[in-house]
Amino acid sequence: MFTTFDIKNTKYDTDTIERFSNYEEYRNLYDGDFNKAFSSTVLKIRKRYPLDNTTAQSLININLFWALTDFFKGFLTNQGININVDDKIQQQWEDIAKENNFISVLKEVYIDNSRFGNGIFKVALENDRPKIFSICPDCWIPVFKNGNLNEIDGHILLYSLENIENGVKKEYKKVEKHRKGYVENEIWECKGGVFSRQLDEAEMKDFNVNKIDDFSELWDDFIVFPTKNSTESDEYFGESDYKRCKSIVEEIMLTISQNSKIINRHANPKMAGSEQNLEFDPVTGTRVLPDSDFLKVGTDGIRPEYITADLQSEAIQKHIDLLLKFFYILTKTPPQAYGLDISGTMSGESLRKIFIAALAKVDDIKQVSFTSTIQKVVQCAMAFNSTPTENVNVAWGEPIPSDYSEMVNIENSRVSAGTQSRLTTIMTLDNVSENDARAELLRITEENTSPVESLTDEEG
Repeated sequence: MFTTFDIKNTKYDTDTIERFSNYEEYRNLYDGDFNKAFSSTVLKIRKRYPLDNTTAQSLININLFWALTDFFKGFLTNQGININVDDKIQQQWEDIAKENNFISVLKEVYIDNSRFGNGIFKVALENDRPKIFSICPDCWIPVFKNGNLNEIDGHILLYSLENIENGVKKEYKKVEKHRKGYVENEIWECKGGVFSRQLDEAEMKDFNVNKIDDFSELWDDFIVFPTKNSTESDEYFGESDYKRCKSIVEEIMLTISQNSKIINRHANPKMAGSEQNLEFDPVTGTRVLPDSDFLKVGTDGIRPEYITADLQSEAIQKHIDLLLKFFYILTKTPPQAYGLDISGTMSGESLRKIFIAALAKVDDIKQVSFTSTIQKVVQCAMAFNSTPTENVNVAWGEPIPSDYSEMVNIENSRVSAGTQSRLTTIMTLDNVSENDARAELLRITEENTSPVESLTDEEG
């Protein structure tokens, strides 16, 4: 835990070191670099089956981590998001969102939130226009006031910089110390990750970096906006989606890899038989069976036959299915999330029942931090645009769109039962205003009272 902004003279505590180490591991899992993520397992495999051996076995890369994050990213964002501010400045926000491709930034932040447990929005003012972008949390260090997890004193962001000087590449670290209303910038010469000399203000100009970025007249709060997965009361940082399912995925990969090796090995099986089945090779002076692996068993009377494996396929399939069930439980995803077990046309209600755990998780993602964080991001961007607003409404699209035929049946049933007017039904189904619905209802009434005359009028 950091309680000071003095990054040069403060050593990383064990929690910070562990967090950054976990981030590297989770990045490897998302990228599918399993030789690093599961290095101990790969080492055991290679010790047992050396790579120069015909039985060499590799670990098949089955990237369920990427699939998990990609599913929830789409589940959360693919139906869009509507952000509304005060009517008179709504168009201003629409322009800012379009300039920054806000939905793309949102997806980037969610990917980090899923794989690392935290994602970060950042707002800046560039060329007098608000800039919204994502920041990877592996450069982020929150500073806690008096060690209190519920009181943030500020944020530190660390970036690596490079500059070619006299043909030699030099490494630098840019340090952003974020406080409410302003950011203090520092650039340090760095070698092997160790800070050495701090550049003065004139030298920082070569990097187009100001000593102080003061925006307090526009916005008197932080411009770094972290999101997080659910966590416990004694933890500040969110938990990666991969933490609880890592060992299950590793076992799935290992099981499939082992059985794949057996199947491949026996795709070209050896033949067993007696010596009489062999042919004499005058060059080598030995008896062989041409173009085949042959295992000699006895000297006579043994019928030649292929050696095949008893794979016990049903037991293997049950074991893999059991592992996948645990994966689905821990990740709150059904098989249908990955395109499996889909039969026929399912109604919207059926899909919602199948995806009930996934829908609950998406609601959790929104409620824990995303909705409130997006509201603050929008307020900050609008303040930088000199059009401040207090009212920001975030409306998420439905992960599973409503089934229109089901909606029609429900609405018609309510009209028939006398519990809802036809006017309300038209407004709901056609998503129109009350005035438009009244006009449509009037046309329907006229057509029902004199259908022939109405059709004639329309044709004329």
